[in-house]
Amino acid sequence: MSDEDQSVSQSGEAARRPPTPKGRDTRTRLLTAATSLFAERGYAGVRITDITEAAGLSGGAFYRYFKDRRDLTLVLLRELTDEAFDFVRVPWDQTDPMDSVLRSTQLYFKFYESHRALFGVLVELGQTDPEVTELWAASRRAFYARIAHALRRGIEADRIRLDVDVDVAAEMMGSMTEFYAFQRFVLSDRVVKDVSYEEAARTLAGIWTSGIIRRT
Repeated sequence: MSDEDQSVSQSGEAARRPPTPKGRDTRTRLLTAATSLFAERGYAGVRITDITEAAGLSGGAFYRYFKDRRDLTLVLLRELTDEAFDFVRVPWDQTDPMDSVLRSTQLYFKFYESHRALFGVLVELGQTDPEVTELWAASRRAFYARIAHALRRGIEADRIRLDVDVDVAAEMMGSMTEFYAFQRFVLSDRVVKDVSYEEAARTLAGIWTSGIIRRT
């Protein structure tokens, strides 16, 4: 039996990282095909047979790496939330908070648009699947905590108003960014104007900073 034909454990890291290049390629093809289909149909509209057909693989190949459609989707969503946290990391410039907010917001919009299919699935499953709900919540908590940390540094540097509740402000600022991105890149109703990343980020950053920057 070849390495590719050997069953990979359906739980734990073995199922996440196949040991051979061929196995990793097969797994990647399945994940890529699923992501493309989710972009077109959402999670509920995609079957395992759709994924394997799009990937040009057999059902047997799918079950070597994933227990079911949900298992595959959880892999994608974990990768998404881990990558998002690192992608939008921008050093806080104490001398120019507006620039820090502007750059991190632009990165967030860029990442969200590139991964809009999976963000849509995250919201879709987050309403009904407890594990996805917690994954999404943990991602938002980390996002808000990073903003709150930056605000505290701003207060220490005498750049942020002393009367700002940094935890509440971080939740408000993060929520505003996230919901705008969801409307802009996931929903197809075109309620939100299609402006450039730069304009959207500049407007949002201006709203943020005008409410928290200490005036001298």
